[in-house]
Amino acid sequence: MTDYAVMVMGHMAHRHGELQTTSDVVLSTGLPVPTVGKLLHRLAELELLMAIRGRNGGYRMDRLTTDISVAEIIAGFEGPVALTDCLPAGGGLCDFEDRCQVGGRWTTVAEAVQRVLDDLTLADMLGRAPRGVGGPVDTSGRVPIPGPIGFGP
Repeated sequence: MTDYAVMVMGHMAHRHGELQTTSDVVLSTGLPVPTVGKLLHRLAELELLMAIRGRNGGYRMDRLTTDISVAEIIAGFEGPVALTDCLPAGGGLCDFEDRCQVGGRWTTVAEAVQRVLDDLTLADMLGRAPRGVGGPVDTSGRVPIPGPIGFGP
């Protein structure tokens, strides 16, 4: 569901500030209605989207894509990132801990993965160049709708 949540957030980012219904999102993403309904509801619970109730209701993205980390989305759907059972996020229980030669190093790996996810924003996932790569990055957090693509001279 997390990958679909990022996909839905991408749709909403391209319509930043616009009210979208479940049907709008279904048409854009091709995901099933029940899945989109659950995703939108959860994204609103996580305050990643604004839910508007009533006859003319729907969902709206008010937050900037540069202010939404991938870690925030993942944690909202999966909980804390747990690479192995021996880490606290994995429950801290491992039957082989007393015989494991590498267990102590998983914390280093987990912290590195968490840093990457914390630093990766929805704007980055939508194809903007990462900071410091390929020139300046639009920091408005709004996703431009691309114009027509021309081919040839």
